[in-house]
Amino acid sequence: MGHYPNCERAQSRRCRCTMCWGTQHGWKDAVKLAKDPDPAVRRDFRIKVDDAWRAAFVGKRNANQRPSQRISYPKKIAGIDSAIADLVEWLAQDLAAAGTVPAGTSPAIDGESPLHSEETQQHRTSPDDPADDAAPSGRSSIDGISDTRAAPDTTHPQAVLSNEGPVVTRVEELGDVLAEHVLKDIERAVAGPVSKEVKVALADHFWCDLFAQLAHVLDEGVKLFDKVPDKVTDLIIKSRRASERLPLEDLIIKTAVKSVWKFVQGLSLFGWVIQVRKFLPVVRVLAVFICKAPERHKAVVEYCLDPLREQLTSETKERLAKVLREWLPEITAEVARRKKDLPPG
Repeated sequence: MGHYPNCERAQSRRCRCTMCWGTQHGWKDAVKLAKDPDPAVRRDFRIKVDDAWRAAFVGKRNANQRPSQRISYPKKIAGIDSAIADLVEWLAQDLAAAGTVPAGTSPAIDGESPLHSEETQQHRTSPDDPADDAAPSGRSSIDGISDTRAAPDTTHPQAVLSNEGPVVTRVEELGDVLAEHVLKDIERAVAGPVSKEVKVALADHFWCDLFAQLAHVLDEGVKLFDKVPDKVTDLIIKSRRASERLPLEDLIIKTAVKSVWKFVQGLSLFGWVIQVRKFLPVVRVLAVFICKAPERHKAVVEYCLDPLREQLTSETKERLAKVLREWLPEITAEVARRKKDLPPG
């Protein structure tokens, strides 16, 4: 698929790409950055992010003046981009640990590795550990997903996603499903050329919402496995109306969700509960990367970024708690506990 590089690089918070319909926004470049064997490219990205954070607080003010504490939109962007830099670094380290790229992957900011930090190691044994991204006790009920389910759809030539290997590889595989299969299913469903208005509407926070709501439903648990796509579809429809997104016909939303689900449900062949635990980080990372403005998309921040907190540095979590605290209950609580435990002075 021909495509605009600026869309893949997420250089606009207002992407209306009619070439990819939003399916390649942001995540393509983030994956490329994570897979680059040269750590300098990620260091450069980190420097730009940190510079943007400082500039958002100081701006044009005199350097001797106290930074403004008002939570402006540039501050929210800088906080989100700090998280993206951490996630890219985590993916790079996970890839290096798998022996897939040459040695030399850089450590995270201030020498702290989101993947190998002491805090993270207390909660995980490997990137693919079934306990990954388990929500705090009482918040998740994945085990409540019924094991009565239909056989995976086989109409697609590769209707089963891989749930093994480096996380970045699985993020890329899931992302490629959109352009290679889901868009074609939408074209077949509308029985004619897809209008420019529909393409632009799909680029208006549709794909990130699909993945965010899917992560939410899987994390919360549902009684019947086969009800997952209907539940996700219903949540997307309500979310788009509440957020006043560009309108989409229910048929298109249902088709897209069911098309993605054809690939996801194949994981059930290998033990659904364990596979969901391993799949959730993948869908959450993709939701964050593909979203053109996570700072304006509560579902992405709450259902995807907050549960990925173990992959973020302490500094990034403090930044996020400062600018998006209402959407990040777990990160905000963690930062508050840490500050409470600090010695006075």
